[in-house]
Amino acid sequence: MLEPKILLVDDVDYSRQLLRNNIIALANEKLLHHNTFIFFNANCASSAQALFALHQPDIVFLDIDLPDGSGIDVLKKFKISHPQCFIAMVSGESTLVNVKQCIEAGAATFIAKPFTGDKIQAALRLFEKRLKQNVNSLNSH
Repeated sequence: MLEPKILLVDDVDYSRQLLRNNIIALANEKLLHHNTFIFFNANCASSAQALFALHQPDIVFLDIDLPDGSGIDVLKKFKISHPQCFIAMVSGESTLVNVKQCIEAGAATFIAKPFTGDKIQAALRLFEKRLKQNVNSLNSH
């Protein structure tokens, strides 16, 4: 995978910019395996679903509270159409119920807002670890 495709879904433009800037900074500091990414941005569930279908991203940072629907419902749809996609749920409401629902619906991880570079790095490292495991399991067959 040359450049992982990342879909950033949040109704707050600043949150999407902050995520993108953190990912680029981590890549520039050589803290990630990949040093370039292709970004797509969505500010609502319907836009996220259209971009997801069109681009089949490798990673999605998905807010739970979207103006036109639940991020958890979007997560479930994404996992049905592209089960291998790595989805990190993002929310200012990091209640046990929210986290549990997201993980049960197929999220790889949960990031509470306000997020930090460390939390984003941990999510991306988990993505890279899973990617490596998938490659290794393909090579062993």
